[in-house]
Amino acid sequence: MNVVLAHAYPSRIAAIELLRAHPTYAGGTELRARAEEVASASELFGKAAIAKEWRSFASALEILSLLADWGEAVHTAAIDADRFLRAARLRYRKFAGDAAHTDYGLALAAALAPLDGDLDVDAMPSLRDAIAALAMPVGIFSIEDRGYYGSPVGEDTTVKPDDIAVAFLEFAIDGKAAETFHSLRAGEVHDLDLTIRVSRWPNDADRLVIAPVSIEPPSTWDFPTFEFLRPGGQPPFVFQRQGRMALHASQGFNARPLEFRYAAEFQPRPNREESIVVAGQRTLRLDGTNTSRHPLTGYGDVDAKIIKLRERLRLEPLISEMDIRDLLALLTPVGNLMGQAVQDKRYPEPIDEAAFQADFQQFLRSNAAIGSELEVQGHVAGGRVDLTFRGIRIELKSERARRLLPDDCQKFAAQAASYAVGSGRRIALLCVLDSSPKSQPPFPVADGLTIIPVDTGTSPVYVVSCLLQGGLAKPSDLSR
Repeated sequence: MNVVLAHAYPSRIAAIELLRAHPTYAGGTELRARAEEVASASELFGKAAIAKEWRSFASALEILSLLADWGEAVHTAAIDADRFLRAARLRYRKFAGDAAHTDYGLALAAALAPLDGDLDVDAMPSLRDAIAALAMPVGIFSIEDRGYYGSPVGEDTTVKPDDIAVAFLEFAIDGKAAETFHSLRAGEVHDLDLTIRVSRWPNDADRLVIAPVSIEPPSTWDFPTFEFLRPGGQPPFVFQRQGRMALHASQGFNARPLEFRYAAEFQPRPNREESIVVAGQRTLRLDGTNTSRHPLTGYGDVDAKIIKLRERLRLEPLISEMDIRDLLALLTPVGNLMGQAVQDKRYPEPIDEAAFQADFQQFLRSNAAIGSELEVQGHVAGGRVDLTFRGIRIELKSERARRLLPDDCQKFAAQAASYAVGSGRRIALLCVLDSSPKSQPPFPVADGLTIIPVDTGTSPVYVVSCLLQGGLAKPSDLSR
């Protein structure tokens, strides 16, 4: 029972936290991911009645994910935004028409009932709060004999713990624990280490097979299948095995990570109605972007930092993929400019903000991916933003008196965040030039790229900060 609860309830908690983190719109991708986790957790309860309630919660999350897509499409003026609302209504009607709902399922259907009326986008926060506030009954795996406390539970609502085997997976890639997002160079062979713990082994099963499953084109990857023969001794059983893995093709810079899932199966299939549920790290998200073959900025450490920032922003459900792509289109030339500032001493003397903006504007305008789409001096939120690219606001600052470090840019972030909110965006770009005379060596260029979350009181706005270093001393002067 503890094994089941330890895996099931974290998925529900994560889903509830995500529901409460969406005060406006967006987040459809993250909600779908949480729905998948909850649906997977429902399998841990087997045929117990609580499994139905977990599946109902997963269905509600999927409906809310479509509504999140609808809200994002409306706010970004996407074509035929109402297609998401129509899909959500169809899913809701099917869900509400299920005659086998438990009390919790009926409460979910009632909370989603506004979907059948004249729903407004502004009602999304209250709808999500209503779902998050519903209490789910505590799951009971099985009660076969209550003795003098009551009658036995019927077979249709119970499941024996012996009918379910739970397999916990842990992966390591090239000796390092696999992360939520793992960069992997394509065209090379890598080690994939698997540690698995199995709670029980069916009597009529000879071996356990752990095999990869993916929708990625089969020609682009090669992952190992792990096979374990029946062990001796008493459960739980722990196995370790190493295999080889390879990605055969690199990804485009704007492509989503490759996803692979490992599934488990006893062979031959047990005669009894038994199942194995895979928990733990069963999904690998891999990025095969090859910046050595296709550089972004011309500076390897800056390229690596931009990729990390990209994945960090992709984890934020309130930021649309389109906004991330537009921001990345800016970060590529700006990262190159940061490298030039140090390598070629592009800004040897202190300059004011107007001079920095003129140089920065000319530099971006000369980039073919930006060109005429760069707008100058737009009015936003009662102020004038320096530059704008496809709705992404760019705030410029110049410091001529004292040396700045990356953390010092936080004092400028609130202004950039205000421009973002005034434009209906969750991200903005802040570029700060420190051209003050230096008596210290420069810090690594990539360290000047940071993400600054700005607390607005309801939900954060993310300002990507780029600190350019000017006024650099000659290396020989530093040894005098």
